[in-house]
Amino acid sequence: MEVFASASMPFYKFGEIIFLQKIKEEDWVKFIVARFKSTKKKIKAKDARLIAICVECHPYYVQQLAHQVWLRTEDECSENIVLTAFDDLTAQLSMLFQMGINNLSNPQAGFLHALINNEQQLSSKKTIKKYRLGTSANIARIKQALLNKDAIDVLPDRIDFIDPVFKHWLKNHYFQTLPD
Repeated sequence: MEVFASASMPFYKFGEIIFLQKIKEEDWVKFIVARFKSTKKKIKAKDARLIAICVECHPYYVQQLAHQVWLRTEDECSENIVLTAFDDLTAQLSMLFQMGINNLSNPQAGFLHALINNEQQLSSKKTIKKYRLGTSANIARIKQALLNKDAIDVLPDRIDFIDPVFKHWLKNHYFQTLPD
């Protein structure tokens, strides 16, 4: 956005800004099945759907994971191949994710932990205490800092992670190793 909205940037007011929605899961399934078929490899719709689901239909990651699955598939893909490829992709990125989490303050990491645990009342006393977020006034600053670091996106109905593999890594690896 900054490239188009800031007067000091080369593409300032260059054209109309159009916000694109995520590609639908069904469209990914058709695309993945067709691409496998074009190379004489088979993938069932349920396994193609699993690729899209694992990475929440994030275009970059769908293509990256589908490629990793394709590389591991000799003739016909299986659910195990998809899950193994997803685990491997997560492991490949874990050092990058660890560096990212190391660059966050404790309250920022706590805020992400609260999001992972689907806390609905982020500024409640209970949530603030449990995740060591400081004060209720601090919540807005934490949220803005995480927005600036491209860790989260604030949508009209929820706060979500920009990177679905980072979200998966936090939930299934990083926060699993921390004491409660």
